[in-house]
Amino acid sequence: MRNILGIIILTLLMINCSNHKKDLVFVKNDYEIDLTNIDSVCKNLKGFWIPEKLINGEMILWLDMNENNCSCNWEIIPFNDKIRNEKMLPMKSCPTVATLIDKNNVSHIDFGSTEYDLVQIDSVHFEYVGLGGSSISKIEYLSKTKFKINGITYLRHKGYEFLE
Repeated sequence: MRNILGIIILTLLMINCSNHKKDLVFVKNDYEIDLTNIDSVCKNLKGFWIPEKLINGEMILWLDMNENNCSCNWEIIPFNDKIRNEKMLPMKSCPTVATLIDKNNVSHIDFGSTEYDLVQIDSVHFEYVGLGGSSISKIEYLSKTKFKINGITYLRHKGYEFLE
């Protein structure tokens, strides 16, 4: 009888440890964020995100938004116990810089480029600048727990406490 009880307890512990949904953030009243308010978008994007289709993966998106200029590095970082315990991320060079833009601050965009001429700035967008060039993407949806851009839905993730 003790062996059976021990096996059941171990099985429940293994199931709990392998449950990737335990690292997601859930809120009682999730609601859509107004995508025309850049300050609200900036505040609500700050944190960790994981692609919905790769929820079992070991890579998360970290958007450490600077609320003064609404920019951050678009960083895909590993998520594992080693980093959680050591409290150190592996070094990366030349990350992509992502800046939120809206119709009120598009003056810095080079409208001579045909790519940018086609962009309608009617809500908040991300402008990416990296070694491979630059581009603009419209944020399709944002709530307290979901974020959609370029057809990819991200779910809010607990991430690392030492990076908050």
